Amino acid sequence: MTGAEAAFELLSDPVRLPDYVPTLTLEDSIAIEGDVDPDEASVLAERDGAPEAGFVADRRTRTMTWGRPGGDYHGSLTVAEGTTSTSNVTIRLHTRNDADADAVAKAVEQAVSGIRRLVARR
Repeated sequence: MTGAEAAFELLSDPVRLPDYVPTLTLEDSIAIEGDVDPDEASVLAERDGAPEAGFVADRRTRTMTWGRPGGDYHGSLTVAEGTTSTSNVTIRLHTRNDADADAVAKAVEQAVSGIRRLVARR
């Protein structure tokens, strides 16, 4: 397994998200292979305790996307090849225009530090 593959395996596991995003609490996770049937998606959205944000990991492109309904908050994380034992991680984040820029920057810095710690432990 290359550095990028190993990093993606760690980072794309929803159970590990709180390990590198300290503001996140994982309440439930459902794994679905392939595309989600529209009827199934509406059932998932209506169930009690439905997550406030969706999370999709695409192994083929090594990209994770997430977001809240309504589009005011979404982002992506892509893991690309570095060397055989390293990888390059790109984070893209979209927030509302009135979001506290300092708080967003601090949260991103904490996530980057958490990613470094998690990947270094593997």
